[in-house]
Amino acid sequence: MPMPAFDIGIVIVSYNVRHFLENCLQSVEHASKTPLKVEVWVVDNASVDGTPQMVRERFPQVNFISNDKNVGFSTANNQAIRQMSAKYILLLNPDTILEEDTLRKCFDFMEHRPEAGVVGIRMIDGAGKFLPESKRSVPNLWNSFCKLFYLSDLFPKSKRFSGYNLGYLPEMETNKVEVLCGAFMFIRSACLSKVGLLDEAFFMYGEDIDLSYRILLGGYDVWYYPEATIIHYKGESTKKGSFNYIKTFYGAMQIYVDKHYGKSHAGVFAKVIKIAVGIRGVISGLSSLIKSIIHPLLDFCFLFLALLVVKCFWANYYYMDVDYYKKSPIHIVLLIYALVWVFTLWFNGYYEYIQTRKKKVISVVTGMLLILIIYSLLPEYLRTSRAIILLGGMISMPLLSMTSWLLQGLKADKKIPLEENAIAIVASMENAEKLKSVILSSVENVKIYFIAPDENFNNGYFANSINNLPKIIRKLKISEVIYGSEDVPINVIINSMSIIGAGIAYKIGSAETLKIIGSGDRNSNGELLSLDVKYKLDINYIRRAKRLLDICISLFMIPLSIIWIFLNGFSLKIFNWIGNVLIGRSTWIGYGGTVEDFEFLPPLPNAIFPLSALVENASDIKQTNIEYARNYNVFYDLKMTLKKLFVK
Repeated sequence: MPMPAFDIGIVIVSYNVRHFLENCLQSVEHASKTPLKVEVWVVDNASVDGTPQMVRERFPQVNFISNDKNVGFSTANNQAIRQMSAKYILLLNPDTILEEDTLRKCFDFMEHRPEAGVVGIRMIDGAGKFLPESKRSVPNLWNSFCKLFYLSDLFPKSKRFSGYNLGYLPEMETNKVEVLCGAFMFIRSACLSKVGLLDEAFFMYGEDIDLSYRILLGGYDVWYYPEATIIHYKGESTKKGSFNYIKTFYGAMQIYVDKHYGKSHAGVFAKVIKIAVGIRGVISGLSSLIKSIIHPLLDFCFLFLALLVVKCFWANYYYMDVDYYKKSPIHIVLLIYALVWVFTLWFNGYYEYIQTRKKKVISVVTGMLLILIIYSLLPEYLRTSRAIILLGGMISMPLLSMTSWLLQGLKADKKIPLEENAIAIVASMENAEKLKSVILSSVENVKIYFIAPDENFNNGYFANSINNLPKIIRKLKISEVIYGSEDVPINVIINSMSIIGAGIAYKIGSAETLKIIGSGDRNSNGELLSLDVKYKLDINYIRRAKRLLDICISLFMIPLSIIWIFLNGFSLKIFNWIGNVLIGRSTWIGYGGTVEDFEFLPPLPNAIFPLSALVENASDIKQTNIEYARNYNVFYDLKMTLKKLFVK
């Protein structure tokens, strides 16, 4: 058998996680600065976020495979492994960050244990919490039952109930285990040759359990080694709390059971899994629903109650009669007013991550104008009083702030930040200023403190050093810490996160790429701040405005369709256009050219009138698409749509 050309071969499968992959590859670069020979492969499963361009431009030394469709995790890994020549193969997720000595530690660990087939390490999430799936056991009927029905969550340290994630084994103790997480599996190539590659029947999830079990059956040991730690942001490729995730994961479990258990056991297991999928799906759905509506629901209740109070005050103060509105259906009207205000708050993006005074004021004023329009259209007996609307609008401002503070205090909505954040940047003076510019380009109402990455902080620029960060956080009420990757080693970042603990948002910033990235918990999508080109079509409320305009134009065209048909040679395609736009399959104005000209931009449905047919001399349609996404304006859409429909 020929000697392998490399000591370690790393394979990373990517799917629409460009910015996380960039951070991951940077950490791999730093961890590869050892005498060890390391080769890196990235297999991209048809990402549409610019991943291929980023890898080729930023990491030309990386071996890159670009698939034209999503072939799944197992198949993509196998594509690279078959072309690699290394003593050890590392399966690595793109949403991970390695310590500088991770590769060296794992290599040495395996070199001293020839009986070891694979080793996994300690993983923490973006909030610094230990991920229990770092070490697991082979699923059987009992430990799967405990996992699926939350018994392992209720008794996380019990040997009887926490067998699935081996919760009874100490987090910081090296142990032989049975199953490792596919986010980081450092595998002996000889072992892989003996037991076989990843089973491609598993599209996503379950393949790590299957491979770990086959390694055990092959006579090798599976080790958990906590002396090395990585950050695994999790949730970046899939939404862990969604029903689709639950269904996919437990579907993979069923494949595993059918493969490794007898028919009788598989049948029982299948029933348990189906029941669990149903229960977890209902819980997931209810949880997601509650999280999504609790803030607007509270705002609606408070606004409605405030309007009732204002109604009583106005009846008593102005009409001198507390029962003045008793015979009118004013309660229904006030309900509508409160709903309109909540709708404008949602439409303007107030319930998304960053809530600013500007969004609040614009939403309240817009809602007030809509309500006044509704008021003018109502019959006399349904009208309340313009004074109630104006007073309600004035009261709504402090009420909305109160709701945000209440939810922040109860931790009922973790996405709600305080209206004034305090952020600590741990970096050198030069890099801290660059990261500050990134923050201020995206966040309002923020206090920024600078923390020295070492003990040299006596020049007046820094508030203190990283060693005193826990005390500084409490004293200055800091809600977020950003570490500069150029100045603070990953192992120091991980140690700092572990000392400070949960309750603080952590991000890692790069002054070189001008990007700041992080994830608050295992189930959340990642957050990205950068000075990259910012597209208006990336903003949810702008996309909602475009969608609303599409719907309004379509409804407007329905009664005018007869005129259009007459003017266009009795063509009936207008009905097809209107139908496709109303169901969201098409948009009136959108990108032009080929897929390569817009695949990296915020996604839009197919255009009825693409930009390539609208702009004169659009020789560079890619740039035209970029400018459209960057500077989107609803009035441009309206003008161009009407022009194409009615002007020859």
